[in-house]
Amino acid sequence: MKKVMLYICVLLLMFTFTACNKEKDDPSVLKNPSFENGVTFWEVQGNAFKISDKVYFEGTKKYMQDGIYHMENSKPKDTGQLISSTFKLGGMGYITFLISGNTNVDGVSVQIIDKSTENIIDETKSTVYDGEIYTLQYQRMLIDLRDYIGKEIYVKVIDESSDGFINIDGFDVLIKTEDELKAYQSDILARQGYPSDDLRASADYYINLYKSKVLADKRYRFHMMGEIGWINDPNGFVYFNDNYHLFYQHNPYAPVWGPMHWGHVTSKDMIKWEYQPIAVAPHILDAGGGAAFSGSALEINDELYIMYTENWIGYQYQVLAKSKDGLSFEPLFNGKPVIDDTNLPWYANPIDFRDPKLFEKDGIYYTVIGSRQISNFGQVLLFSSTDLENWNFVGPVIQGNKNTLYKLGYMFECPDLFELNGNHVLIMSPQDIPGHRNGHGTVYIVGDMNYETGQLENYHIDNIEEIDYGFDFYAPQTMIDNQGRRIMVAWMQSWNRSPLTASLGWAGAMTIPRILTLTADGKLIQNPIPELEKYRTNKDIKSISTEQKKDTNLSGIFVDMEIKFKPASGKTGVTVFGNDNGLGVDVFYEDGHVYLDRTNSVGNRFSASNYLITKAPVDLDENGEITLRIILDKYSVEVFVNDGQRAITSTVLPKEDEDKIFVYSDVETKFDIVKYDIILD
Repeated sequence: MKKVMLYICVLLLMFTFTACNKEKDDPSVLKNPSFENGVTFWEVQGNAFKISDKVYFEGTKKYMQDGIYHMENSKPKDTGQLISSTFKLGGMGYITFLISGNTNVDGVSVQIIDKSTENIIDETKSTVYDGEIYTLQYQRMLIDLRDYIGKEIYVKVIDESSDGFINIDGFDVLIKTEDELKAYQSDILARQGYPSDDLRASADYYINLYKSKVLADKRYRFHMMGEIGWINDPNGFVYFNDNYHLFYQHNPYAPVWGPMHWGHVTSKDMIKWEYQPIAVAPHILDAGGGAAFSGSALEINDELYIMYTENWIGYQYQVLAKSKDGLSFEPLFNGKPVIDDTNLPWYANPIDFRDPKLFEKDGIYYTVIGSRQISNFGQVLLFSSTDLENWNFVGPVIQGNKNTLYKLGYMFECPDLFELNGNHVLIMSPQDIPGHRNGHGTVYIVGDMNYETGQLENYHIDNIEEIDYGFDFYAPQTMIDNQGRRIMVAWMQSWNRSPLTASLGWAGAMTIPRILTLTADGKLIQNPIPELEKYRTNKDIKSISTEQKKDTNLSGIFVDMEIKFKPASGKTGVTVFGNDNGLGVDVFYEDGHVYLDRTNSVGNRFSASNYLITKAPVDLDENGEITLRIILDKYSVEVFVNDGQRAITSTVLPKEDEDKIFVYSDVETKFDIVKYDIILD
């Protein structure tokens, strides 16, 4: 049954704050129910129970406690008891609390005691995960004690076994309304991963419930990221109703890839984003079935249309939905596929057929879709329609073969076809490129698009180039905004490595949006949107000459900086996110390339050099100089070389005190530096 989003939010607020807002002098209130005041009003016996503010267990998994503190005991050999103050059971007669630990161990439980008789009227063990599987993540219990309304009772948590343990938190013994009760019932399901029959509302509920677990100081400041969990490909990047809209692949339930939803943010300037409700949810919470994979958006007659891939146990097809306000979407054509295997040419594999990019040209709708040939090489297919419901295959825009394998790999994902300076540009993300540092890459191809044959003409494999030479740039998508600018954004992460921030409760973000232009000889130029510049502050200008590593006395982890120098022989460059010894992320020029070396800033996560050091070929300017614009945001480095000639994007994981900036050279070199801090209101 579909739930109204406002109703969900109201329930969430009630559930989150109800326990702490009960009247303190009410005899029906349990004092200090979530241990935010330590063990005040609780009697502690033995050594089994200890106040903890731990957020994670086993490295990256979350307890999901209520508030900051909870009562933790992860040592089975310890024993003891925890006894609450007495209270009179009131409200609707329900008691709820959070519990985790061993399952079905005798002598380890939460008991509710009748004060007048000292009889146990209820006993609860951690039984949600039974058998060989158990978790330290808190599960919610809801106890029906309506027969005891008006009686004086108290809580006793016991651990009398040397083989088991119990963790406890978040008591509420005064549930007064049906809305409070329903909120707790929903929380029970949410914590077990089965929130409700409306998976879009369920995802919003879960996000609102747990987003505070991602600490504010462990987030990017000006890069778009999810509120919690995992994000990947940008989807539906569009300007609509006086706002920039950015949708994205999203698994809110864990910082790993999983059941794909469409997350959604809006913005006036593409720097400060506002989170919106989930736009599209999968049919079932299963990564392989029913997922809402990548797609795109197009404004048609003042409505926003989205086309995306649905994945059903390996079978992929394209569907459409539309919205009047850009927030709430309804499926078109009863949710039936508009492009499926019946539209495919004989040489296309229906198992890999995804990521449609929808656009209109001369009154005809087109979409380019990533595909795999039955020969196992990649291709991009073009389809056309006059009514959005009936689609025809036009032709293969580009096809890979054994001669392109070294550069284009096997499968082509996330294609985008557009015009720049009168030229047609195809961007895409080839997968499984032999020897590539990321396994998968991103490329652009400049040619002439023939809409009669559906083929891109007049290009050569040798002229296909990478869009970004870093470790964390994938699935770029572009749009035209109301100023006529072609703007690109990409997923600032990569597939073949565990995200550096997963232990913080989130994974994945988007790059700074970039304006694209094309040179006369067909080279792609990309530069950060100028909207970033209005958030610059604390301007610092320095000119430093050195023939060794030198501290600039500049620092920062939220930085927009430009540095110009004339390199000589050897390495000449800058260290950012530096420690007191000058170790950090190195960006330097040597032998016709700009390098990024993050060896000292990934927390020993990677050992292979091809995961740590990357380079981009560059040309010096007419004065033999090079200009690096470097943008830092807590866990990321974006480098733009010579006004966007090349780009290098990578994530990093510096320590909290690693914020210094150094310059260095093997010979006497002058560095001209202009540095700003980026501060959002």
